[in-house]
Amino acid sequence: MREILYGFYGTMIYLPLSGLSRKWRRFSMRINNKEGGFLQQINLPGISWKQCTNKKIIEIREHDEVNGNIRISELGVINAIAADCEDGTNIFEIGTFDGRTSLNIAFSSPSNCSIYTLDLPAKTDTQFSLAPGEEHMVEKEKSGARLEKYRESDSSIVSKIHNLFGDSASFDYSPYYKSCSLIFVDGSHAYEYALSDTYAAMKMVKKGGVIIWHDYGIWEGVTRALEEIEEKEKIGLKNIRGTSLVYWKKE
Repeated sequence: MREILYGFYGTMIYLPLSGLSRKWRRFSMRINNKEGGFLQQINLPGISWKQCTNKKIIEIREHDEVNGNIRISELGVINAIAADCEDGTNIFEIGTFDGRTSLNIAFSSPSNCSIYTLDLPAKTDTQFSLAPGEEHMVEKEKSGARLEKYRESDSSIVSKIHNLFGDSASFDYSPYYKSCSLIFVDGSHAYEYALSDTYAAMKMVKKGGVIIWHDYGIWEGVTRALEEIEEKEKIGLKNIRGTSLVYWKKE
């Protein structure tokens, strides 16, 4: 019951209030001709989260946030989309961090889905430079730390999650090509990584599957990469209103 209450709060209360706040701040930035720190002007068209899923009853676990986690509203939206995934398909996450999102996806998705989550090990030489300010998301004590307390109580759920390690720019994604009903891109926010991770995701997503990107309009590298891809490819990327999520469904 508590998980449903958090889901209701995240999508029905927090999300619309957050959306109004972001809209006002961007309007204020525009009329005052000022930059907004970690908030940029955005150009992708918007879409309601309710147009992305048929789910209305949403559960959220691990509602408390730390620096580097997605907002509770965004977690609720991703959980709703995960619940729509085709049973028996793969789900892929680029950027594990503390495992909060992959844990929620595991609980929300159909029972026979497999969740693969890729994380960059600490002190790894990377193909591209990381974005300034994201080092703490790499130099953490343990990747996927939030999964530990569920290993005994919900072992069947946690066993759906498979931890992978490597640099997302050089990782071999070929075993997952055209097999994923959902891909969540939340790795490095550097422009080069946002481009590389996007094109990798597009190879993995199956027909009818969905890709979700995080931090659009928040991190400059992600915003620039996604808007350039849309301008070049014209595939129909859309910003889920009130969030920093971008949505695309492969037709």
